[in-house]
Amino acid sequence: MARDLPTAKLLRECGYHSDAAQAAGRAALEAAGITREGKERIAEWKRPDAVATLKARVTLLCEACRLAGLGGGHPTAIIAGAGDRCVICEGSATRRGALILIRACQRARFHRVIFVGGNPDVHRELPLLMGNDLDVRIVDGMTSRPGRDVQREIDGCDVVVLLGSTEISHTVSATWAGPKTVATQSRGISAFLLEAAEKIDARAGRAGL
Repeated sequence: MARDLPTAKLLRECGYHSDAAQAAGRAALEAAGITREGKERIAEWKRPDAVATLKARVTLLCEACRLAGLGGGHPTAIIAGAGDRCVICEGSATRRGALILIRACQRARFHRVIFVGGNPDVHRELPLLMGNDLDVRIVDGMTSRPGRDVQREIDGCDVVVLLGSTEISHTVSATWAGPKTVATQSRGISAFLLEAAEKIDARAGRAGL
């Protein structure tokens, strides 16, 4: 006998937890003919088709991403409730902050970004968060370098983000300070990404971009 599982359980495994999300997911599965109204279980072998249908027909968007304007490509999105998996940030404030920074840089026509400061965890995570959207370079905030070398790198980038509330010495921050610099004072990756995005947006606005 083929195994089956509760449809509600399958939906939860796909990130549909709230009543509204479950209803939307079930409606999509019914419309695709994968299940029918009133049926509470679904055959295990239908799981791949069910998952593909949910991805194609339903968009869960969290309120934070909606307010940040990240859902523009999903005009019919359902606002995700508690526990639902947002299609944009996947429930991660850090990912959301990265996406907002990427959008701000794109609006300002910035592609090459240097981050100065941060601990080893930050150094590992930032390039992964930015992916291929930005050309990212990370600079140790505790190691001083000759001014001419620093200036050469500044000349080759679009913006320098100083992570002021992380591991960064005054000497290093002073060396990297200049017209291309955006200084943040927020703690935590998501917070300083949002602060940097806000300041880059403000700069782009002043430049008429």
